[in-house]
Amino acid sequence: MTMYFAKNLRFLRRRAELSQSELGDKLVTDYNTVSRYENGKSTPKLDALTKLAQVFGVSVEALRNQDLTQLLAAPAQPETNAPPTPRHLGEAAIRAVKHPLFVSVELDGTAASLARAVARLTAINNVLVETDEYSQ
Repeated sequence: MTMYFAKNLRFLRRRAELSQSELGDKLVTDYNTVSRYENGKSTPKLDALTKLAQVFGVSVEALRNQDLTQLLAAPAQPETNAPPTPRHLGEAAIRAVKHPLFVSVELDGTAASLARAVARLTAINNVLVETDEYSQ
C-alpha cells in the first residue's frame, strides 16, 4: 500500500470527528486495529479497505493513492468553533472542589473528543459541588 493510506485514514477520521474506537465500531474491529492502520504498522484486507472508503465517501483508489489531506483540506475553522475555555463553561468550572479525583478521558485530537471530555469533567465537577453544598 502506498504511503498515503495511513495519512489519509487519520485525516479522514479526524475530519469526521470520529475517535479510533468509533471508527473501529463502524468496521467491526477495535481501536487498536485502527491505530495500527494509521501508524502504518498494519494494512487492512480488501473488505476493510472497502468499508473504510464507504464510511468516508471516497474511492478505494483515492484512499490508497492520492494525498487527500491536500485535496479535501478544509479552511481553518472560525474562532466561534474553538474548544471551550473555562469562561465558556460557567461557574462550575471556576469553583474549587476539595476532593482528589482521578479521571481518565480519551482524546484523539478532534474538537468533538475534547468537547465530550470537557462535558464529562464538568458534569463530575457539578456533582461534587452539589455534594459539598448538601453536606454543609
